[in-house]
Amino acid sequence: MNFFFDPQGIAVVGATPNASKGGNAILRNLITGFRGVICPVNPKYDEIEGIRCVPSLREVPDSVDLAILFVPARQVLTALDDCAGKGIRGVIVESGGFAETGPEGRKLQDRMVARACELGVRIWGPNCMGVVDAVRRHVFSFMDPNALLRGLVPGDVSLVVQSGLLSAGFLVDLMTHGVMGISKACSIGNKADVDENDLLEYLAGDPDTKVIGLYLESFRDGRRFLELCRACPKPVVVLKGGRSSRGAKAAMSHTASLAGNHAVIAGALSQAGITEARDFKQWMDLCRSMAVAPPVVTGKGRIAVLTFSGGAGIMAADFFDDVGLEVADLSAQTATALQELFPSWMPVANPVDVWPAMEKNMGTGVDVYSTALRSILADPGVDGVLLLAFVGNFRITMDLEELAAQSRKAGKPVILWLLGTRDNVSEFQQRARSLGVLAFQELYRAVECLEAVLRKRPAGDAIARKDPAPVLEGLTPEVESLVRDARGTLDEEVSKRILHARGIPTVEEARVRGEEECLRAAERLGYPVVLKGLQPGLVHKSDAGMVRLNITNPEGVREAYGIIRKGLTEEGEILVQRQVRGSGELIAGLIRDPQFGPCVLFGLGGTLTEVLRDTAFAVAPLSEEEALRLIGRIRGQVLLDGYRGASPVDRKQLAKVLIALGDLGLSVPRIREIDINPFLITGNGLCAVDATIILD
Repeated sequence: MNFFFDPQGIAVVGATPNASKGGNAILRNLITGFRGVICPVNPKYDEIEGIRCVPSLREVPDSVDLAILFVPARQVLTALDDCAGKGIRGVIVESGGFAETGPEGRKLQDRMVARACELGVRIWGPNCMGVVDAVRRHVFSFMDPNALLRGLVPGDVSLVVQSGLLSAGFLVDLMTHGVMGISKACSIGNKADVDENDLLEYLAGDPDTKVIGLYLESFRDGRRFLELCRACPKPVVVLKGGRSSRGAKAAMSHTASLAGNHAVIAGALSQAGITEARDFKQWMDLCRSMAVAPPVVTGKGRIAVLTFSGGAGIMAADFFDDVGLEVADLSAQTATALQELFPSWMPVANPVDVWPAMEKNMGTGVDVYSTALRSILADPGVDGVLLLAFVGNFRITMDLEELAAQSRKAGKPVILWLLGTRDNVSEFQQRARSLGVLAFQELYRAVECLEAVLRKRPAGDAIARKDPAPVLEGLTPEVESLVRDARGTLDEEVSKRILHARGIPTVEEARVRGEEECLRAAERLGYPVVLKGLQPGLVHKSDAGMVRLNITNPEGVREAYGIIRKGLTEEGEILVQRQVRGSGELIAGLIRDPQFGPCVLFGLGGTLTEVLRDTAFAVAPLSEEEALRLIGRIRGQVLLDGYRGASPVDRKQLAKVLIALGDLGLSVPRIREIDINPFLITGNGLCAVDATIILD
């Protein structure tokens, strides 16, 4: 991969003297920053931009090890053959006309990749903006040199962008607004060959990169991506395009991407310790926050607030609650040290309103912010500090160098929220950035970034993986046969037999055909009972009138049997269940995601599942720790702890169920979906009263 970033020589196929064309922009960008051999390739010219031009790739110097193609799509295959003939192993295809254009373009792209594989050539792109390395000042792209090179500022954040013009827009925005410097920007377009996994692996070992940010519309190999992120010693921040159904459709036409179910993707990213951004600005802010934060941040999210205004402190505390941070309880030692700065009448509490201390120490030379910050950072009950400042006020002074030094020494993040005139704030922010201090004009963004820094996964903090248990153990030959040979939707009774064999608690029930058999089953199970109709392919039995509840006697059984029997075909059967009362309804299940494979679902269940939408996903297999984290991610988890006298859930038992579901999906690749709903919370534990398994 290094020949894409630090080649010895570069051939530009499609170079032209026409300054309005991309082939000329690529050449001018190389001339400005690249120190290796540059060779334009175009049979129409002998010289371009003062550099000798050759008619074909077969005549480029032997030192050339990278080719940038800016030619029509139909010419790319021939160019690949010529590259292989000269020993060129890396090719950046910046031109479009491939999978993003439709079926014919897809065929051409597939042929290109197959040919490159035969030749031992790696392809970057197509339909991309290439590579920018601000540290080396390499710009291997048709981006406008005038817009780019003026503001190319080296930094330690590397970006991978699955878009062409969007990556250019990102860079121009970053440079013109002075948000942050970058190490590398990689526009991978259709990612026909080189993809996010290749680049993630490369950048994880790149000494010029501290943080990796990715804008992705799809994942080539989602499970591999997660494993690389777990192993990565650097923070990873992802902005995912195509989160909505309309966005997913747009992604499909943009880079021929399958965007996937975003709820699954969000769960997978969280599980792997990846920080997810909502939009471009937040993505940038999260990346730069990770880059300047202390390398190892520990703690529970307990924050001290230093503010010039009591009202601002209240707002900050509200935002902490939104993101799961806490207002720290200051120790007695810290409170005593701070009290020396304040008038005797002013008690010290967090948030710490420094205004009275400012007035008391006016003209004494005491830097109230720095002195207070020193005491607060030394408090073991404080994990980070949010500092609210009114810049430009002559009575409020702040030593930024001292602030940065204290934060580094304590290993705790300090983030600033700024108010003041536009010029004062802009000047202050620039100075803060030069010292590695995070300063924001929006309070909520400051709080979000503080939370992200505190929650970032330490390097190497990967949860151990495990092999799934054998799934068909304990099943009867009949059910084994169904699992192996059936197609489509298994009925409820068979589905639950499979789940029960894997240790998932299910309701007592009996499958019957005739009325007398139904009566005997009801007597054996004990009243009250439930009757359900089993019809091949029928999932939502209640909607079809195939469920009768609260049956307390034989007469009720006969009546319910007759009603349900009329709605069934000849092959339909009746399911008799002991009626179970629960204090709450959960949903658990599994889906096979096209990008991440088997993913376990958990959330609040019942008939309102799709209305409440309080569910979360995690990629199988699950460890107990991962399963417990999944349980803890739903909003309504208070209901699991015995809300208003209801039975509490044994979370470890529930975790075992979720682990078993994941193992089932891994062991039987034909399982497309498992749905347990409702999964009742009872005084005796959990009980699956309805379930469906769907096979491919």
